[in-house]
Amino acid sequence: MDISLPEFLRLKKAAYMNDISAGKGDEWTVVMGNEAGDLDSLASAIAYAWYACNTKNSPTIPLVQGPRADLPLRAENLHALELVGIDQLDLLCIDDVPTPFPSSRFALMDHNRLTAPFTLSNARVTAIIDHHTDEGLYTDSADPRIVVPGIGSCSSLVALELKERRALQLKEDRPKLEQAPSALATLLLAAIVIDTTGLRPGGKAVEADYNAAAYLAPLTALPGSTSAETQSFAAGELHASAEVRALNATLQAKKGAVAHLGTRDLLRRDYKEYTHASSGRDVRVGMASVPVGLHEWLSREGQRKFAAETQAWMDERGLHALGILTSFRDDTKLGKSGKGRGKREQAWVVREDDGGDGELAHKLFKGLIKSEELRLKDKTWVKAGMAEGGGFGAGVHVRVWKQKNADATRKVTAPLVKAILEAPGEGADSHKSGL
Repeated sequence: MDISLPEFLRLKKAAYMNDISAGKGDEWTVVMGNEAGDLDSLASAIAYAWYACNTKNSPTIPLVQGPRADLPLRAENLHALELVGIDQLDLLCIDDVPTPFPSSRFALMDHNRLTAPFTLSNARVTAIIDHHTDEGLYTDSADPRIVVPGIGSCSSLVALELKERRALQLKEDRPKLEQAPSALATLLLAAIVIDTTGLRPGGKAVEADYNAAAYLAPLTALPGSTSAETQSFAAGELHASAEVRALNATLQAKKGAVAHLGTRDLLRRDYKEYTHASSGRDVRVGMASVPVGLHEWLSREGQRKFAAETQAWMDERGLHALGILTSFRDDTKLGKSGKGRGKREQAWVVREDDGGDGELAHKLFKGLIKSEELRLKDKTWVKAGMAEGGGFGAGVHVRVWKQKNADATRKVTAPLVKAILEAPGEGADSHKSGL
């Protein structure tokens, strides 16, 4: 496909919208990352759409699950798009598409379960590439179906799939899949770099991430990326290259620049939602990952405003429970790198809107506290401030913890919450103490 990546996106979006108007939206396959819309999801969806259009006859379009108004909430995404010359207007966002959703074939990147509004009666998942816990769905329809928990970045799996398919076609002397264009390689590498903190040894990066980055680096549009010096780095040494260090520093700085965002924007910036069958009813749970500590956040916003906007977000989303998973650096305690030590917290707000007396909160809190992987410890000053005069009213249960395992992200917490809530209930009388 001898067109630039920005032109590819622009043409596909125009063609898709025209076909929707003509009643032919169902002829398309829609590729999308998860609803949190981070750079990994964005890059993976764009890359797989490019790949599918190079190898399959069916029309394929990448979709951003979030509304267009949310794009500025992720400065790191905008920086990566700017690096490769992609205009935000050429991205297809969920609010560009009419309802009911006009397509029924989906490729899932960076998640492996369809969510509303895509759970149509005739919905068909044709491909999955993901690094989250495998929910075991769409085994008969998805090809490829690549789910490898523990990989640092989904973009690594996408890049390696492109590399493998191209090598296979070259070996079999079939019509050749083009080499990934430099803009696409740059976008994928940026996602891998930010997800693995610059491919740092001892961090989230594993062998697949190093191999994917080594494949992409010589193809990128980064300054110096095609130099003999850059190409001389072994896969596990790319973190030391000047190009990767500079890219990581810029992306991390932009990701952490959230001081201008209020509570509502911080909650929706990196947000996922789940529905669990618990004690005979459906429980809707939201989880917001936020790159700022609660002390700084509450000092800036005030506890009453924090509580009011948190409850307003829960109302807007119809949530029974909201988990706020913070990550930040404590500059008073330096790590080996000389930077502030990475820390995490969890704050949970649970509402008993149906008149319950705390059974849901007890079940969730007890399960979280017992987790050996999270290793939670009470932050009593925050709990007291929130629960006593902090703006949360009757029927709302709040718990706040330090998370001693700073490596456990939402990818760990989400399946844990699912297991806790979907486990058999303990009975209505066994929980009345301890909240």
